[in-house]
Amino acid sequence: MARRARQKLKRPGGRSARVRDAVLRSTFALIAETGVDGVTIADVAERSGVHETSIYRGWKTPKALVLDACMRFAGDAVPTADTGSLRSDLVAMMRGALALHASPQGQVILALNRLGDEKAQRAKRDFWQERFRRWQPMFDRAVARGELPKGVDPVPLLETLIAPLHFRLLVSAESLNDWPIVEMVDRVLRGYQTPRRKTKAGRTAAR
Repeated sequence: MARRARQKLKRPGGRSARVRDAVLRSTFALIAETGVDGVTIADVAERSGVHETSIYRGWKTPKALVLDACMRFAGDAVPTADTGSLRSDLVAMMRGALALHASPQGQVILALNRLGDEKAQRAKRDFWQERFRRWQPMFDRAVARGELPKGVDPVPLLETLIAPLHFRLLVSAESLNDWPIVEMVDRVLRGYQTPRRKTKAGRTAAR
């Protein structure tokens, strides 16, 4: 019986999971309101209803708490589209990214770029690797439909598409309102189109 009781306490989704979720959600909301540097353990404790001592046990510093909150909510921020074609999938994905970055939640995710220690850098690498992994089925479907050649690495394609957006966000500070999503997607995909060859009947076919 004692063993079953211990297993019950360790069961995923129990009180500890609810406490952690409340702390991270409260942190996420505070970052959107005050910025990364404005988050304090005391404010998180007041908003979440979790005692400061408990928060300090899980996260030694406000920076560690901010990093965990960003990673907790950034993962599903831009869901993978499945519209029936790679072109429209990418357009939908980039529209979702633009909408996200225009929101307070998007500003929270960008806060990751201002956390420059080794743990933050590792977290950012892990985040993008996970995002690329989640986007992989979009490209698998495109290959199956004949929209991309087999063996294409989707990571350089995504990097080419995403880089101009992040340049505006983090370097040039230009408005995203006029960022040409469809035009940018078409430009990138043109470099990955399957070459065509002439058939004996004069028609073109994919190589």
